Amino acid sequence: MSKVLYRIKARFVKIEDIGKVPEGERKNFHFMGDISGEELQGTTRGIDYALTQDGIVQAHIHEVLTTEQGEKISLERIGIQIPSANKDEVLLEGRVQMRTGSQRLAWLHDANIGWRAYINPASVEFNAEVYLV
Repeated sequence: MSKVLYRIKARFVKIEDIGKVPEGERKNFHFMGDISGEELQGTTRGIDYALTQDGIVQAHIHEVLTTEQGEKISLERIGIQIPSANKDEVLLEGRVQMRTGSQRLAWLHDANIGWRAYINPASVEFNAEVYLV
């Protein structure tokens, strides 16, 4: 991880248990939260289309970030669960693709961006970091 673009403090507002599908167990986690950082500040809303297979979570997240200036950024985050030192935490890590109509933020289109999320399954809240790789 190099430079953190922003941090997310969010909560799950709806969980849809799809059930067992051919690839594993499927749940959709709707979330909303706040973002803060040197590069970006604002709010985020989205859905994590999570698939658990053999005890490993795979995340496919679609979200919209709204900056304090009212700019919209569409994000697609793909990730997978990685080992965590904390047994009460699910740790996910992956890559991000961002798209925006904002000229000020157009540099995000070509940026190499990663993310890491820390989720306590007993809670409806989670924290994440989005960073330049």
